[in-house]
Amino acid sequence: MRIGIDAHIILPQHKRYNPKIARYTEQLIDHLVGSEEGERHTWILFFDERTKDLPCLEKYKKLKNVEVKKFPFVQYRQYLPVVYSHMLISGFLVSAKLDVFHSPEGLIPFMYPGKIITDFFYVPRGVGESGLFSRTFMLGARVAFSQLCRRARRIIVNTAADKKILVEKWKYPEHRATLIEEEDIARADWPKRVQRLMGVYKEVVEEKTKPKQVVEKAKK
Repeated sequence: MRIGIDAHIILPQHKRYNPKIARYTEQLIDHLVGSEEGERHTWILFFDERTKDLPCLEKYKKLKNVEVKKFPFVQYRQYLPVVYSHMLISGFLVSAKLDVFHSPEGLIPFMYPGKIITDFFYVPRGVGESGLFSRTFMLGARVAFSQLCRRARRIIVNTAADKKILVEKWKYPEHRATLIEEEDIARADWPKRVQRLMGVYKEVVEEKTKPKQVVEKAKK
């Protein structure tokens, strides 16, 4: 399999940089590519053009089963953020010919037609929440979140409570909501998580999409 992982959250200059998620992403990559199962696949790691001096970058470049790619057009973000995030990045991902794309930070380009899995470290609960994030979310991110749910083939959550909200509040298909329980994601059970993730990748890659006419017939 050719498995892509969005690694640009590792960069401190990332506008949504979160040390916890950045550390998780780096550990995720290290354990996946270095596992016995992972060595049988090709890993495409996506950074961006600002990534130059990260110690991990040279480490990944030396691995035979890893391809390091950098998202282009970073200078356009401040002028065309939507176009950059959705059209340009989607085209860049398509050119990588991935079997599956994994976004550890819960963000995906909506125009990308390939198979996507993503991690959610927080599932919005909607009405009744307080705080700046929730108020901002209620102003516009609700639509984006719903779109993301429609695009992701699998969404990984770490608690049963988050899975319940994802399914009941956001109507995400229960069979696609993947629970990999962790009390503290900063100290993940990596052998267990890697084994589970490799199973999820295989499951998504082998998943067949029903022909349009079959889907429409089923709806009737």
